[in-house]
Amino acid sequence: MIRRIEPSLFLISSFREVNQMSSSLVRPFKAMRSRATSSADRLPMLAIARLTLPKLGVAYLFTMLLSVFNRVMINELGIAAAVIGSLYFAYRLMNVFQVSAGRYADRRAFFGLRRTPVMFAGLMFSAISLAPLPLFATRYAAGETIYLLFMLLSLLGFGFGFAANGDAHNTLIAEMTEGKKNRPAVVATVWLFQIVFIVITGIASSIILQIADTQAGAPPGCATDACAAIRSQVAVQMMPKFFLAGPVVSLIGLLSLIGLERRLSPEEVAAAEQRPPLRMGEAYARIFTNPQARVFFFFIVIAIFALFVQDSILEPFGADVFKLAPRQTAQFQPIMGMGTIIAMLVMGIVASKWPIPKRRIADWGLVVSGIGFALLFASAMAHLLPAMYAGIAILGVGMGVFNVGALSMMMDMTVPGETGSLMGAWGMAQALSNGFAQFAGGAMRDIGIQATGNYAASYGFIFIVAIAMCFVAMNLMARVNVEQFRKLTREQMVMTMEAA
Repeated sequence: MIRRIEPSLFLISSFREVNQMSSSLVRPFKAMRSRATSSADRLPMLAIARLTLPKLGVAYLFTMLLSVFNRVMINELGIAAAVIGSLYFAYRLMNVFQVSAGRYADRRAFFGLRRTPVMFAGLMFSAISLAPLPLFATRYAAGETIYLLFMLLSLLGFGFGFAANGDAHNTLIAEMTEGKKNRPAVVATVWLFQIVFIVITGIASSIILQIADTQAGAPPGCATDACAAIRSQVAVQMMPKFFLAGPVVSLIGLLSLIGLERRLSPEEVAAAEQRPPLRMGEAYARIFTNPQARVFFFFIVIAIFALFVQDSILEPFGADVFKLAPRQTAQFQPIMGMGTIIAMLVMGIVASKWPIPKRRIADWGLVVSGIGFALLFASAMAHLLPAMYAGIAILGVGMGVFNVGALSMMMDMTVPGETGSLMGAWGMAQALSNGFAQFAGGAMRDIGIQATGNYAASYGFIFIVAIAMCFVAMNLMARVNVEQFRKLTREQMVMTMEAA
């Protein structure tokens, strides 16, 4: 169902995204208060704000596709959920090119810039690729099966551009915060604002659709079948307009990047171009032959799978087990978002006062998430509605804490000269695991229900799997050593240069 978020839910959702932003705000303010701290040790507030604005386009495209139009394709157009899930997984497969895109940007500069051009090209390519999707989906739903191929091509283009933009953005943040004491705060702020932009986009689209519904003869209080039919028709008609706005919104957010990235000198450009090219197969071979990189890669895969295996089944869980109405299950994400935002705000304050190791922050997030999944399991088995809501909120808290620690660790697990390719590898692991988790969650639900006929047990099994994966991820994190990773990576770089 289209998430029409009420004003009260806006505050809840906003808190979810502010979590990541808090850390970044706290450290800069503390730096201003402390005269003993050199400004060179921290990234300025203005630079942080400019780094966040490109997330406006990312959030808009993400929300339009995975929240608003997702429901329209399945419910209004009647496209099978399995088909939609397969298309989503296909676009996430494009993240395998993040390493190649990162390596290319490490070696090539356009007018002295390596990250900004890739961000512009990637996000605009994504927005333009996605623009015709509503038309393709409508034609496919009408029985023209060839348009399924066009839908696939549209989403593959979106995924490729999204992957290139995401890797370049993360790499730019990593380079601009290298040696900065407020790196965790910057990471938290950028990702927090992405969540805030997602909430704002969801609210804005809900308001626009509600106005359009009323003008078409289906006011908010109308619950008749005729009004429901009008709302469905309005939603289908509005989607092309929403998607056509994507390139404009994306461009507005990208404008903040102009003049932000440090322009390389001709000598630095020449040095970068002397680095040997690295084919995708070679890049992944180097990652998996580095024991520390290999362990960290699988830590990301397992942790993201654990946290997001519930992503595609949480609302069906509320409907199947507790018989909640669509209006009630639509509140799940805002509740989880509130937990995420509060957690990131708190971790920002705590991390600004005490030097807590990033791995410990990530572990705390996994533990708290495990508690949230345990409450969801208990709610399913004992049919306890309050436990379900508590579990959702606590899971959001765990995700917020984990994000601060894990994203900062990802940026620490890089070395100069290889920042783009390594951030691409970590981003690829995150995206593919997220996509597979969404697919696996739905598959486990369907198989469990068909095999047992027991909704509670089927969902409970998924939550137990998530708990187990949280502890597996913690075990992997305990084996990660940043200094050893950097030493091994530098040795690999020397060997590659000598071979070239």
